[in-house]
Amino acid sequence: MVTLVKDGMVNRPPAATDAVFLGGLVEAADRYVDTLLQAHDGGVAALPHRAAMSRLLALATVYREAGSVHSGSPELPAAMAACVSRLEHLQGPTGLFDGTNLSSPPDSAFTINDACIALEILGAAGGGAAGGGAAGNGGFDGGLAGDGTLAGVGSRLRAVVGRITDALVTGGVHTPNHRWELCAALARIHSLQEREGSPRPEILERIGEWLAEGIDQLPDGMYSERSPLYATAVTNPSLLAIADYAGQPQLLEHVRGNLAAFLPWFNADGSAESLFSRRQDQWFTFDGEAFALLYRRLANQDGRADFAAAATWLQQFPLREPAKALARTRLDRWLGMELPGAVSGTAAAGASVSAAVGSGFPPVMAPGHAALASCGIHRFRGAGNVVTVYGGCDELVPGVVSGLSSNPTFLRLAHGAAVLTDVRLSRSFFDLGPFRSQTITASDAGTVRLGEELRANFYLPLPAEKHREGGIYPLVHEGRFSASMDFGHRPTVEHRLATAITIHAGGGAGGDVVELDLEFDGADTSFALELTFRAGGELTGVEPMVGAPAGVSAEQGTFQLTTGTGSYRLGGDVIEFGPGIAADPDNPPVYNPGEAYRYLAGSNATDGLKVYITGRTRGTHRFTLRGRSLSQG
Repeated sequence: MVTLVKDGMVNRPPAATDAVFLGGLVEAADRYVDTLLQAHDGGVAALPHRAAMSRLLALATVYREAGSVHSGSPELPAAMAACVSRLEHLQGPTGLFDGTNLSSPPDSAFTINDACIALEILGAAGGGAAGGGAAGNGGFDGGLAGDGTLAGVGSRLRAVVGRITDALVTGGVHTPNHRWELCAALARIHSLQEREGSPRPEILERIGEWLAEGIDQLPDGMYSERSPLYATAVTNPSLLAIADYAGQPQLLEHVRGNLAAFLPWFNADGSAESLFSRRQDQWFTFDGEAFALLYRRLANQDGRADFAAAATWLQQFPLREPAKALARTRLDRWLGMELPGAVSGTAAAGASVSAAVGSGFPPVMAPGHAALASCGIHRFRGAGNVVTVYGGCDELVPGVVSGLSSNPTFLRLAHGAAVLTDVRLSRSFFDLGPFRSQTITASDAGTVRLGEELRANFYLPLPAEKHREGGIYPLVHEGRFSASMDFGHRPTVEHRLATAITIHAGGGAGGDVVELDLEFDGADTSFALELTFRAGGELTGVEPMVGAPAGVSAEQGTFQLTTGTGSYRLGGDVIEFGPGIAADPDNPPVYNPGEAYRYLAGSNATDGLKVYITGRTRGTHRFTLRGRSLSQG
């Protein structure tokens, strides 16, 4: 069992308050609450528990914020009370809430974490462990005396927390990050109980049991789910809360490691790379603003210039939940401080905060080569190109399911505003789906080699000794499909297709050309190289696919490159690609997601402008991608 101890957390002298940051945060929170009140006016009764609690927290935060236009607003206590009524209605007999997961301790913990934050903000509990408190004076309903409706909100919300505590102490989870969300809620509840003078030792014991399993952090700093979504929404905030409220400052090392690992993986549009994730964010663009407060917290606590540069650069992108960010800032003294400049003794001692301002990256966020070995991903920068190569998909033994990395995009290229979001390789081989690398090797010179070998069988008659009277044999899944065929005892005729992809990220004169070599060995079949460009640009040099409606423009259709070089232009930035290969009806320009998707009428298709280059799996094919600005000629 982990021994839980109290410990101080101040690593550097207090800095001045960042009035500009705080003022902007209050204004953003006010706008957010204005929108919230308009969008949900009269609709609280239909909100799920997490949304109802999120709304309550936003209202409580601006109500208690002296600089807010909603400060002390007479209409907000009743609106908060409506949210509490909704929570009371949704709370089951054990105190847990239902949602997609019924009677779920971790899903309920998300709501309870927000509830405990709201109690601190309202003054129904004493100050936070990290920030010295918002408005409380150490006891239940502290600071609410004389405010009847608001005092009732605090009392009822505290009762909601009380009713669920036993279920959170004894309950279970089903994903890695759930453990830390649950522990964070328990840590906050324990802190609240300490201020009331009635702490329960079994809460700390349960936190200790979960922590004794160890934090699921890979050697390069990623957590086991490899997800920026869950790193920012759950794991890192939860570890901070456990550190702050349960006296576990050593957990901050995990947060530091994760934030350091993510530094090179932000894009110019503010998104964070999520291609390597094992969760749902592998399929969409993830907004990097979610990292801003995390970098800010540890930049100020540790005096780290690299984290300060990241926090400052991210500050140009709006927060999705500014009211909650304001609540966190009220309770965490580090968040409201001015960010430090370059300091000695850090990994980024030469990076200044001023370097982060604007659309350009600070140096610490734009190394020439970055890699996450445990995720199988590399990024190279040079000659204006940002090249991302991915070969870290998990083996899909149980099929394409939640919790596995299965995105078949293996290459991305950005040159200024021109972005090639996805390069995929589809082959007609027993409906086994697109290329997903099983091996990856890389060099600092910018060369990455990916490899995959597929095998598929035809099955011969069963040996006589395996025959069954009646002709019914075990139902077996053989990797592609299931049947009552007793596949394991049958001789086979095997078909094989090996694919190797080599990316030279800095090849060509001037280093602005990316070379892509496809090598095949085995079955002679068709392939389609799919290039997906971000919508909004203009394609030239390509032709509409056969069957496309007349008059379809390059902004609307799907295209094929059959000869020469094509180009994609957005503003003054261009990506050229080619060469094309002559169209052949035996090599259709289509993307096949594989039977794992198609059998259920599903898809993992990309969004954007698509161009196909088709051919046969014979020998080696070389393609080039060149990013350039029109000013370069």
